[in-house]
Amino acid sequence: MMNYKIGDFVRFVEEDFEGHITKIINNELVGVTGEDGFEIPVQTAKITHVFGQQSRKEVDFDEDNKKPTASSGPFVAEGIYLAVTGDQKQNIAVFNLVNETSYELLTSFSTEKAKQGVGEYAGIIPPKSTQKIYSTKISEVSSWPLFDFKFLFHTAQLQPLKQALAITKRIRPLDLSEAKKHVPLLNDRAWLFRLDEDIKIDAEKLKESFFSHRPEKK
Repeated sequence: MMNYKIGDFVRFVEEDFEGHITKIINNELVGVTGEDGFEIPVQTAKITHVFGQQSRKEVDFDEDNKKPTASSGPFVAEGIYLAVTGDQKQNIAVFNLVNETSYELLTSFSTEKAKQGVGEYAGIIPPKSTQKIYSTKISEVSSWPLFDFKFLFHTAQLQPLKQALAITKRIRPLDLSEAKKHVPLLNDRAWLFRLDEDIKIDAEKLKESFFSHRPEKK
């Protein structure tokens, strides 16, 4: 049974190579694209998932360097972003959650197509940190799934209670026509989407919009 899908981050069992799955050839063969942008066919028996989509470079860091440090300064209650990195040459879009808040984020991320969903990532994202959660082909942006995010906010500091956040996001080709922005926590440029931004609805304008589309009775 095929346990891999396009976008999965994998590592070769017998070679020092890792990358994202960019093609499903058959039940026993997939195409893996590395950082050089070249796709290599490989048997599924000779690759393994990389937990959390971390590269070997990332997991080689000393554990002490990976521990979140206590943030100084005022408590930051807002600032959750989806940062999409990648380029046309490699044809890989990597999705990162950016937590600029002082909260630990208990996170669940799923993708949805045809009203069917699959969990892609679940975990805790420390304050002032980022986490890779998903990857897929840039060339297929017009058919990217609907992204579903759920967040719980946790802190040991005394703060007003913050309600859980559930949000869905669809990214379309036009969204990637905007210029990338530098994301300091990622140390990279990315297409940036705010996830915890308050959406204020003007009730009167909503009412006017609704009635303006109704046929006039004679």
